[in-house]
Amino acid sequence: MKIWVIWTGYVWLIQATWLAKIGFEVTAIDIFQEKIDMLNKGIPTIYENWLEDLLKETYKNINFSTDISKISWSDVIFLCVWTPQDDEWKTNLTYLEQATKDLKNIMKWNEIIIIKSTVPVWTNKKISQILDNKHSIVSNPEFLREWLAIEDFFNPDRIVLGFKNNEKQETIEKVENIYSFFKEKNIEIVKTNWETAELIKYSANSFLATKISFINEISKIADKTWANIKDVSKAIWLDPRIWDKFLNAWIGYGWSCFPKDVKSLIHQFKENNLNWEIIEAVDKVNSEQVEYFIEKILNKYNWNISGKTFWIAWIAFKPDTDDLRESRALVIIEKLLDAWAHLKVFDYNKKARENFEKYSYSLTTWIKNFIPLEIKDSFEKVVENIDSLIIAIEDKRILEEDFSKLNLKDNIIFDWKNLLDKEKIQKNNIEYIWIW
Repeated sequence: MKIWVIWTGYVWLIQATWLAKIGFEVTAIDIFQEKIDMLNKGIPTIYENWLEDLLKETYKNINFSTDISKISWSDVIFLCVWTPQDDEWKTNLTYLEQATKDLKNIMKWNEIIIIKSTVPVWTNKKISQILDNKHSIVSNPEFLREWLAIEDFFNPDRIVLGFKNNEKQETIEKVENIYSFFKEKNIEIVKTNWETAELIKYSANSFLATKISFINEISKIADKTWANIKDVSKAIWLDPRIWDKFLNAWIGYGWSCFPKDVKSLIHQFKENNLNWEIIEAVDKVNSEQVEYFIEKILNKYNWNISGKTFWIAWIAFKPDTDDLRESRALVIIEKLLDAWAHLKVFDYNKKARENFEKYSYSLTTWIKNFIPLEIKDSFEKVVENIDSLIIAIEDKRILEEDFSKLNLKDNIIFDWKNLLDKEKIQKNNIEYIWIW
């Protein structure tokens, strides 16, 4: 079976290499020649655990190209095109629609189009109409965690396949054959219609975001009343109906998926003339959470942090990735810079540090000229001459570091991930401010 994957972004590069790994003949398309040249040499263009090894293993089964016109007599085409948002939170389908129109002029027979992009309800129907309803369209949303994407691909919780009503049995069997690897592992395959599959992705991400925002709201009253939010969370998740995942208080969710999908779902409610109180509240709480804890920092310093030097740990939106999209650390950094604080940043991931250096170029000229913003490449280099430490991301490697080297002039640690051992920190005469 010949398979084409259109675009090689974060998730889709994993999709392409996974298909090659289990034996399919795969061609992956992207518009950037430099990116394609690197991939054809086996060099990853994103940071993801085990990806480099996977590229080396699969080089015989996969080819990378910028020439979409080479698609000929393929069996299945995975459309994995970027679907950003506009200013009104509506999902922008321009790139997906254009890719579909490009394919329409190239495809030669009854290829199956599988939509992996996260798209609003009715999108698969729209794509089918662009193709004059001549091709089978399948909705196949992804549920991957960045940094563990390869593991998730080989060990998914479930696979969702959305078909048009009265889809040909031949098409259904062909798509199921692609995922036969998982049938042998007893992974549940949810077969449904287009609209249901589209809504499943938004519902799943929004529900997880809701759990995060719920416990973050509780953390605020815990903070005011000296209740222990860790014990509150634990007692809640011991109820088997609730489960423990995504029920840890911190400064809010980031990355592109949760914020984007929550906002898109709000817009879809509006388009269908429905109220959207819960989902909108989830987004509002997440936006306010980081502000709440920035205010705690400012309050500690009587709203004057001009000239104070903070170490921000870490930069990316989650540990061991290079992805800065919607990182809470970036929000903290910009807010503190606006208050004329001096900052040092460090992340264990070299690529994340490089990405942050590029990001820092976008900061306004007066910040770069007048406020020190230093990027350090090791724990030892960042711990000297700082007033306070702010932990924004849960990277447990810091627990292995020698805290006797930590030179905090003000002896304050703000731990917005409840990561450190409170008693151990306080024994070193350091004031430990955490999410109660």
